[in-house]
Amino acid sequence: MSREGSPARDVAARAGSSKEGSSKEGSAAITGDQFAQLMEEVRRLREGQEDAALKLEKGVRRDPYVFKRRGNENQFRFCEEIADRLSSASSSVVRAERGGGKAAFDRAKEALREDVFTSGVWPLLSNLEDPELRRLAKALPATVLKCKADSTTKKYLGAFQRWKTWAEARRGVPSFPVQEIHLVLYLQHLSESIQSKSAVEEAVHAVSWLHQMAGLPSIAGSPIVQATLGGLRRELAKPKQRKEPVTAEMLLAMVEAAGSSPSLTEVRLLAICLVAFAGFLRCEELVKLRCADVAFNPEGMVIQITSSKTDQYREGASLVIACTGTPTCPVSMMQRYFSMGQLVHDSQDYLFRGIMHTKSGECLRKGGGLSYSRLRELLLEKISSLGMDPKLFGMHSLRAGGATAAANGGVPDRLFKRHGRWKSESAKDGYVKDSVESRLEVSKNLGI
Repeated sequence: MSREGSPARDVAARAGSSKEGSSKEGSAAITGDQFAQLMEEVRRLREGQEDAALKLEKGVRRDPYVFKRRGNENQFRFCEEIADRLSSASSSVVRAERGGGKAAFDRAKEALREDVFTSGVWPLLSNLEDPELRRLAKALPATVLKCKADSTTKKYLGAFQRWKTWAEARRGVPSFPVQEIHLVLYLQHLSESIQSKSAVEEAVHAVSWLHQMAGLPSIAGSPIVQATLGGLRRELAKPKQRKEPVTAEMLLAMVEAAGSSPSLTEVRLLAICLVAFAGFLRCEELVKLRCADVAFNPEGMVIQITSSKTDQYREGASLVIACTGTPTCPVSMMQRYFSMGQLVHDSQDYLFRGIMHTKSGECLRKGGGLSYSRLRELLLEKISSLGMDPKLFGMHSLRAGGATAAANGGVPDRLFKRHGRWKSESAKDGYVKDSVESRLEVSKNLGI
């Protein structure tokens, strides 16, 4: 296939100049259809080469893809590089699909000035005569919005915008302040149209939060709202389908499959998997790591977690991981990744980044780190290559796998909880899949 006129070629021209975290509206202006076309092209090419690879004897090559023609290889490498570029430098594509992005987020916050910040106690601040008080009052809305994590604020603002759009399309329904009877009708609408319990709960939490910011009574405590929410929770409830944890045996199989001379691509994935497993790392913690966050010592390494889901005030946490001296040692694999990727220890560059294929070999890209979707894709591809069903696993499988191994290995509960940075017992226990042997111990000790 020629590069000319391919989806990858079209997207490359627009993605090449985009920067991770760009705040300019319109940068990385890639449509969802273009992105889907590109990923379909990459997937099709990969599948074709994997089918051909199955015909070769084991041990003949390390490269998981073989090509009959040089042009096919060039096209595949080109598409793969664009996929990495989109993942690391154009995460705004996913946000745009959800109606997000920094520009949309800023517009949603500005819209609050028309609703929340003109209601409740806020009109009192508009009559201040003292210039200093007026300056403080002007800065106050931005401070109030910081009471929640950015991800929570974005989620709630999105939920409020969806409520506002629905309310404005109905006669006699004010968008703010929200009336109890109108909110429960909206919840009924969500249950019938989206059929999602999380969407219903999100709408209630978002409206309640905005009421609190305006100094108005919390609508979530209303009896009719509570009754409606309780009924919809029962109606929309679905059994939890937890992903299977990754095991130490699976990690060993990954290391052995890479061989004695793995490529930078393989070492990067192995470092990600081993460190996430050993450190009980959440995906958002993993993608935020910088080179300077990792420090090696004779006993192992220390990783600084600057912010995480349960660290809302960014106090940070130090994660210590020991050398194991085994083929699956996370410390030695991380050191190997630093060496092969030519990473600078005190650099603020992202630790895990996209990889370029050049004439002289592989090298890490500059700029943004890998996105959640790209990390998940890499992990599931590797799991699939081991002959396992990738649908049973996800990015949380690495954190759950490490937690499960530690729990079944008898690690003291206090250290276990601290290592995983859990705040509650229920959250911690939700990650652990008890072994059959440990579960049998219950009935064995009943004295019957």
